[in-house]
Parts: sequence; structure tokens; C-alpha cells
Amino acid sequence: MKYIIQKVFTNVLENPVFDLSLIERYFSKDYIQFVDHQQLNYNEFILHIKKLKEKVADQKIDLINYAENGNIIFTHHIAKSVLKDGSIILHKVLAEFTIQEGKIIKCDELTFLLEGDLSAKNLGSEI
Repeated sequence: MKYIIQKVFTNVLENPVFDLSLIERYFSKDYIQFVDHQQLNYNEFILHIKKLKEKVADQKIDLINYAENGNIIFTHHIAKSVLKDGSIILHKVLAEFTIQEGKIIKCDELTFLLEGDLSAKNLGSEI
């Protein structure tokens, strides 16, 4: 499961190009994401990734720690985003991913803005 999450971080989030085929490879069409009191379904998640690609010039995800239990993997990671205006945003993320049939079906995460403008606080859930 760690392999799937690392591939998502690299191929979907760190990739500066929006690629729907990569989302389809790693995420179930039944995908639900809960992030900081927001709920996104699969289609809203796609819009979220598109929005990230519009705003973020470069993103790096640093996996600090993880734990696996059955079909669930919990991650503690840091997301460093360089926005297209040059500003740097740092988020601490605690996320619980549920994987079913090789695809992520659910993510329940909390993000905490460590560094950057408060307007980027909800970067993890923007549509």
C-alpha cells in the first residue's frame, strides 16, 4: 500500500501536469475525500487536482511516517507547494487512506498550515 501512496504523491500531486488517466489509475470512481470539514466526491476531487495545477508551480511531498492495517494506510507527510506567484506554502498532513481492489476509495485527512499566507490554508480542499 505504501507503494500506491508514493506513486500517487509522485505521479498525481508532484506532477506539474494534470493527467486524468493517472487519477483513474489510482482512485476509485467511488472515491470520497474528507479534508478539514470538507467532503469531496470523485468528480470534485478531479476539480480539486485541476485547481492545484492552476495555482501550484511545484509541489514536493515528504513522507515522514506511515502505518498500515489491513486495507488502510495512515500517513504523516509534509506538502511543500511553490505557488505560481513564487510564494511557498508548507502543510503538515495526517491522512488515512482506504484501498480497495488496488485503488484508493477513501481519504480522511487533516491539513495544518505550517508556513505561508493564510489564504492558502485550504489548499488541500480547494475546487
